[in-house]
Amino acid sequence: MLRQLTPTERIVDVLIAAGYALVFIAVPLLSNGAEIVLLAVAACFAAGLALRRWSPPVALALAWAGALVQMVGSQDPNLLDAAIPPIVYACAAYGTRGTRWAAFTSSLIGGAVAGVFSGRYSFTSLAQGSASAAAEVLRQFLTTGILTAVTLLLAWTLGLLVSTAKQSARNRREADEAGQQAAAEQERTRIARDMHDVVAHSLAVVIAQSDGARMLRRTDPESVDEALETIGGVARAALADVRVLLQQLRYEGTTSVQPGLGDLDALVGQFRGSGLLVDLRRDAEVDGLSTPVQLAAFRIVQESLTNALRHGDLSRPATVVLARTPHGLEVEVLSAMDPSRPARPSPGGHGLIGMRERASAVQGDLQAGAEGGRFRVRAFLPGGTTAALPVLQPAVRS
Repeated sequence: MLRQLTPTERIVDVLIAAGYALVFIAVPLLSNGAEIVLLAVAACFAAGLALRRWSPPVALALAWAGALVQMVGSQDPNLLDAAIPPIVYACAAYGTRGTRWAAFTSSLIGGAVAGVFSGRYSFTSLAQGSASAAAEVLRQFLTTGILTAVTLLLAWTLGLLVSTAKQSARNRREADEAGQQAAAEQERTRIARDMHDVVAHSLAVVIAQSDGARMLRRTDPESVDEALETIGGVARAALADVRVLLQQLRYEGTTSVQPGLGDLDALVGQFRGSGLLVDLRRDAEVDGLSTPVQLAAFRIVQESLTNALRHGDLSRPATVVLARTPHGLEVEVLSAMDPSRPARPSPGGHGLIGMRERASAVQGDLQAGAEGGRFRVRAFLPGGTTAALPVLQPAVRS
């Protein structure tokens, strides 16, 4: 099976093989000094060099074929064998696990075979009882065999290091891609929460205003005009927010101005205009908090008041308290429950889950639930410390 190579890699491999063939095949042929055995060995090694990255197993088999032809032809190791280390290197660097270990085993076996083959005549003398043959056998075996094995193992080790480095680079790229995908998923989740907050709040205001306008159509026409104006303003603002969020989904790197605690007055004004009485109290220092904390607090208040408008008793005010502590910001929204209206969302509802995720995103926490006929949302959002805490002052209600 051939590996996929770049055009540059193919050209380089072919040129290396062609250069080897020119030196060890073409030149001997032109000089009329070529031996058939050496030409056959050179042809096997040249083909192995050309295929060492395309197909490492085939290249290793060609290297063994050339070595066997060399031994059968009684040719001692020579410069032709310089093609074997690059082939072993390629098997370790580009081959499969099986090919890699076949090249390692071949390096050991090849060294042993080369040592034995180089000392074959000394082995004959040793068998005939020559006393000096033993030392010569050992010398030739150690010189040729160990040198061959070490050379091949060094090439194999270098190839293994290259393979490990490439695998590490691939792992880093995959980790980076996974991190980018996780970041993109978090961004989509954030945009989905923003979309839910914008749409749920705007629709709740529109529904409340339209219901009120329908009831006051005959008795107070001026109130109808005011309600329709509020509906139009809220709808236009929601459309603008949704367009910004959709733009963020289309284009990477798009940023938008996120609402903060400075926008609470306008938010509370919308709810008051929709018939929900809101008592807002906050510390004077809350506007100095970080943008993520301010955004989380704004969305928690927005979602809590939206639920109060949809499910609460509109004859009694909802209370919003934002208090700065040495460790962060405490947010509490308390609203009256109306038994005659639809039940409050369960703790597992999408809105409450979104509020908890908002708090968790800034390492805070949130609790929500019914308490004696009222629905309470309490959140703590960590932030910087302050030297002094101002006294809470109730905001003037319109």
